[in-house]
Amino acid sequence: MHAAIYLAFLGAPSLDELRKISRDKGQWSEFKKLLTDRTNNINVIAVLVVTSSAVYVAASPPTNISTWHAQFPYVCMLGSYGGGMLSIVFGISQIVYLSFMGPADIDAVKTSLFKRMALFALLMLPLILLLIAALCAGVGFTGALWLGNVLWMKGLITACYAALLFILFLIIVALC
Repeated sequence: MHAAIYLAFLGAPSLDELRKISRDKGQWSEFKKLLTDRTNNINVIAVLVVTSSAVYVAASPPTNISTWHAQFPYVCMLGSYGGGMLSIVFGISQIVYLSFMGPADIDAVKTSLFKRMALFALLMLPLILLLIAALCAGVGFTGALWLGNVLWMKGLITACYAALLFILFLIIVALC
């Protein structure tokens, strides 16, 4: 379990393996480039979430299928905007930290539980905040369509969510 967590957020199965990578300049620069590229991709997606949330809040309703002027979808989209902005801020912080991180920092993380938790939080937050922003946007969009009170649209939304839950079930079964 620990190896999976380390691999997902640090890109190495353990801190000892990360320390070995940090001692080799070529591997270390490649490793930092990999983490920086991953964070850049998260930042690009977060910028798209922020932009789409801002457009949603600023636009007038295009059709009568959805009720965009209801309060619930707006609150959700503002939550999406906030989550996306925080994801960008933490992503930039992570890129700055990764540019200065060296072997001594890995040794400090290895010896201090507080520093290890802070490092994991810094590495996890951009992705977690992006997921929260996407969830808020999805709930807001679904709420706007549901409040539009068009029966066939409600049926379509229900079918789509049922398909999503089935796909998630298949993924969980395949991973276990």
